[in-house]
Amino acid sequence: MATPAHKPLTADQIGEAVGRIAGFAALSLHESFPHLSLDGLVETFTRDSATAFLASRYLSGLHDGKTPGEAAGEAGTALIRAWADARNAAHAATA
Repeated sequence: MATPAHKPLTADQIGEAVGRIAGFAALSLHESFPHLSLDGLVETFTRDSATAFLASRYLSGLHDGKTPGEAAGEAGTALIRAWADARNAAHAATA
């Protein structure tokens, strides 16, 4: 296990990072798929479950020695994948 080389983060710093990650993930999906509502994506990605997911992934990445940018990118990518998997499962269940 890698030793983190980062200063401990405050709750405000974690919250700001998670908010930015959620916003960038929503914007990225909307830009790639304009038919997806940006407001709907932001709402989905800022729900308690999504922000807890992002915070956990982000902090885990930092703990593993990743840079803040790398940890944020991986957390955002994981959120988009989890969202896509859930969306596909919901569509399959109604088909």
